[in-house]
Amino acid sequence: MGFNKLVRNIGPRAPLPVAIDFGVGALKVLQVSGGDQVSLVGAGMLETPEELMFDHGRRLDYQMEALPKLIRGAGVKGRRAVCAIPCGNTFCKHVQIQRTDGVDMSVLVQAALATQLNCDPNALVYRFTEVNDVERPMSGSKAEVICIAANRALIQKLMQSLKTAKLEPVGMQSEFHATLNAFQWIHGQTEGRDQTTLYLDIGAGSTKVMIAHGPSLAFARMIELGGRHFDETIARQVKCSLASARRKRYALESAESDGGTAVATVDISEPLEIVCDEISMCIRYHASLFPSRKIERAVFLGGESRQTSLCQSIARRLRLPAQIADPMAGVARSGDETCVGVDMQQQQPGWAVALGLCMSPTDL
Repeated sequence: MGFNKLVRNIGPRAPLPVAIDFGVGALKVLQVSGGDQVSLVGAGMLETPEELMFDHGRRLDYQMEALPKLIRGAGVKGRRAVCAIPCGNTFCKHVQIQRTDGVDMSVLVQAALATQLNCDPNALVYRFTEVNDVERPMSGSKAEVICIAANRALIQKLMQSLKTAKLEPVGMQSEFHATLNAFQWIHGQTEGRDQTTLYLDIGAGSTKVMIAHGPSLAFARMIELGGRHFDETIARQVKCSLASARRKRYALESAESDGGTAVATVDISEPLEIVCDEISMCIRYHASLFPSRKIERAVFLGGESRQTSLCQSIARRLRLPAQIADPMAGVARSGDETCVGVDMQQQQPGWAVALGLCMSPTDL
C-alpha cells in the first residue's frame, strides 16, 4: 500500500477570500493568493482546550471570541471571508424523495428535512446534492438526495462573528463540500476525472466519510468517532489524563517503527473496529446505489491522519489502496509568510477544509 502526498499546482483564482474553519480540535484561518502558482499569504491556528473539546456551544463561543486576535496575527489581507459550518452542528443524511411534477426539488427537500428533524423548515438553512446516475432501481420516480442542514440561528451567529472580526462574510460552506473543493485538481486530470474515491477525514471529534465520482459528491456521512475517542480508550486502560493518552497513542507509531514494546499495553482495537465497521456500511450503501462502481482508493485527511499507523490499519481492514493527503503541499511559500500556531513546513492533512474554503464559491 503506497502512502504518498497529494501535490498540486492549483490554477489561478485571485483574489481569494480568507478561510475560517471552526474545527473541533482547532480554529484555523488561512489565506492563499492566486496566479500561475497559488501561494500562501498567511495562516493561523488555535488549538481547542481539552475541557471544551466536546462542549460544542462553549467551544464555538471560545473560538468566536478568539477569532479577531487570530485574524490580526495571521497576516491575512482584505476583509472577504468564507466560513465552514462546523460538522458537529450539521445534519447530513441521504434521503429518497418522490419527485412531483411542477414542484421544485428544493421545496420537496425542505419539507423532507422538516419532517426528519421535526422542526419549522424556516428555522433551517440547507443545501442539497441530487446524486446523479443512480443504478439502483427506485420505486416510482424517487431521487437520491444528500441533504445538509444547519440551524439558521447558528448561521447568523457565525456571520456575526466574522463581522465582529471586521470581516465581510461572502460564503458559507459545509465541511463536506469544502473538502471536495480542495481536491478538485484531481478531476482536472484525465486519469482521475471519473475516479471513484473514498475520502476519510479523521478529526478530533468525528470522522467524515465522502465518496466522490470525479468531482461529484455521491455519498456523505459523519461518524461520531474521532481521535478523542481513541484517547478515551487509552485513558481508561492505563488510568491517565486524555492529554497523556494522546501522547501514548502517537508513541504507538514510534514504538512500532522502532520495533519497541514500550506501549504494548495500549490497545485501540475496539474503537478501530467500530470506525471500520461504520465506514464499511457507508461503502455498502454506495455499492447499493452504484453496483458497477468500485472504490478505487482511499484518501486520508484530517488532523488525526498524521498518525500513519492508524490510517494503515483502516486501509488494511477496508482492503483499499490509500494515500495520506497533504493539501497544502502544492501551495507555494517563500518562508516569509506569517504562520501562527502551525508549522507549514510539516505535513498538514488537517487543512483540507480551510484550503477548500479558499477555493469555494462566494455565494452569500
